[in-house]
Amino acid sequence: MTPYNLFILALSAAFLVGSSLYLRQNSTMEHVNTLNISDTSLNQNFCRSSAEEVDRGTRELLDSLNAITNKSYFRYYKINSEKECPYWAVSLLCNAENACEVCKCDESSIPQPLRMAGDMSDVRTPSAEVSQRSPHPATLDDWGTWREVGDVDDASASYVDLVQNPEGNTGYGGPMAGRVWSTIYRENCMQVNQEDEQCSEVGILKKLFSGLHMSINLHVCTNFYKDKNFSSPQRHSGIYNNPNISFYPNCDMFNNRVAPFPEFVENLYVLYQFVLRALKKAEPFFLANLQEYNTGDAMEDAELRDQLQLLYGDKLLCARTFDEAKFLDTPKGLSLVPTMNELLLNVTRIMDCVGCEKCRIWGKLETKGIIVALKINTHNSTDITLDRAEKVSLMNTARQLAFSVRNVQRLSEVCAGKKE
Repeated sequence: MTPYNLFILALSAAFLVGSSLYLRQNSTMEHVNTLNISDTSLNQNFCRSSAEEVDRGTRELLDSLNAITNKSYFRYYKINSEKECPYWAVSLLCNAENACEVCKCDESSIPQPLRMAGDMSDVRTPSAEVSQRSPHPATLDDWGTWREVGDVDDASASYVDLVQNPEGNTGYGGPMAGRVWSTIYRENCMQVNQEDEQCSEVGILKKLFSGLHMSINLHVCTNFYKDKNFSSPQRHSGIYNNPNISFYPNCDMFNNRVAPFPEFVENLYVLYQFVLRALKKAEPFFLANLQEYNTGDAMEDAELRDQLQLLYGDKLLCARTFDEAKFLDTPKGLSLVPTMNELLLNVTRIMDCVGCEKCRIWGKLETKGIIVALKINTHNSTDITLDRAEKVSLMNTARQLAFSVRNVQRLSEVCAGKKE
């Protein structure tokens, strides 16, 4: 079995509920690059900030992103979480104390300027057509009859408060979770020859998928046990955008499913820099019209405008991150952009097969955020526009990734020495 297949199996298993230790102590030590992420490899993948620079800059950046995503403009997400899976029948399989279901918001509670007509996770771009090169994925025949799923009425979409429904442990796991990730990896491989397989341009998309996978697992590890008494040191560690939630981490899961795979944690850093570069390039879309942030709450709106301006002065966000110019300067990189768009759009459909509503919502939001980042990184800002759904998806994806990167190093310290 190849190392990559072992990685898929190991990370898929991270969704399983297992025995682990409750962390009852805090650690304030700040070690840099505990997992020894390779800066040489990051550079080969068009990333210009070192792991140390990313680690040092993320604490302050996460503070900014937490403050921004806590505001109404970015926290309410309208999404249809009940779309049928086009590949197999899906049922909810969660069994932990953290429910899979999310509490929907009544539309009357959403500020009038923020109400939208459609599903904010939908991808409606000129190239937003799932590949029809084959009638259905080749490796899915053994999993059931191909399901023809038509367009779903946008009226089925509901508002979700992302701040009140953090990404984390829901107990979702086992064969169904592994099946989703296996499909993402196997059905979205670029058709390339052996020579191309070795080039870094071809490897970027695989690293983006892998980085998302690792990010999700870090949210599960970090937000594993509900802290009903609000006694966990994590509550005061500055990682949350909601002061009314608290969790204990699962150190056994981190030590067995994350720490042993620094080469795949590195893929998280590649995805993070890819998204940060897009967020920086999108500055004109977020700051050109600050009066757009008008929910009717004058104090909150003023705070958000100030926080967005502070964000775009952040040291890490202003640093050199993903070098899209160098990526696009190669014939291979430029030629792969349409295929990358196509495969990412396939992933949005596969996310409808996740048998956990909360996991599905975050998966679809983050996949859209990556699609928006690809759109920005492969175009001049003067050639594109961003609507509110795209901005909300991108900003929340950046926040989720910053949370994951922050906890890679934080849990490396607080979980040190914790054994099964």
